[in-house]
Amino acid sequence: MSDNDGRMRLRLTSHRVGDEGHRLNRVLSSGPMLRNTFLHPPRVHVGYLFAPRADLLRLGALFRIAAAGPHTAVHVPAPPSTPPDAAPRLSDGSDSPALPLLIAREDTGLRPSDWPALRRRMHRTATPLTATAPAPRPHERPEDVHRRCANRPARFTEHAGTVVVTARAELLFWIGDLLTAAGRAVATDREIHRRGESYFADLVGLFEPRYTEHPMHALCVVAVDPIFHKSRWHKHRRPATAR
Repeated sequence: MSDNDGRMRLRLTSHRVGDEGHRLNRVLSSGPMLRNTFLHPPRVHVGYLFAPRADLLRLGALFRIAAAGPHTAVHVPAPPSTPPDAAPRLSDGSDSPALPLLIAREDTGLRPSDWPALRRRMHRTATPLTATAPAPRPHERPEDVHRRCANRPARFTEHAGTVVVTARAELLFWIGDLLTAAGRAVATDREIHRRGESYFADLVGLFEPRYTEHPMHALCVVAVDPIFHKSRWHKHRRPATAR
């Protein structure tokens, strides 16, 4: 649900997790809301994010909610369904699994190694709430923001079966705005109408992976949204009535 100014309201579940050793005191979970979003962490250089239009818009909003909350992390569970056929494969031919995502500002003090304990504490409390994400801004940023992000990129870490992304607030806002811009572009994208799938963007230079010695080149955003595939509409079009 969106307001007229572009802010999005999302129904989430709040879990109180305490503040032992860091400023973080709650984790907001999206639950099954993003059931069609598949995040594949990089095994060498490139990670992949597959999502439909609605999920890209929601994920962008969730990044902005995390960016606005100095005491809040956002958790996006892995989807229960089978990932797209285009999911990346490792060099030995095996699949690169889709993983859940945890997002937080770096000033919360959250470390990837904290996640297993936080996950256990999440089961103790669960309160439904509606959170309003800040409105997206134009995803272009001034040169000084580019320089600051190049000097201190987001940390992209895989730990305990979860992708943990921590960054300064301005960088989380930027990632969220890029995802929102991709979601908004889906409905008019030519490849989506042609194939039901379209490569949208490389989020290049925004992340610094910690679990591998190789720098991550990019997170590739791929929109997979068959609802916009023109064959879907041809199939349901009524035949012309003979005169």
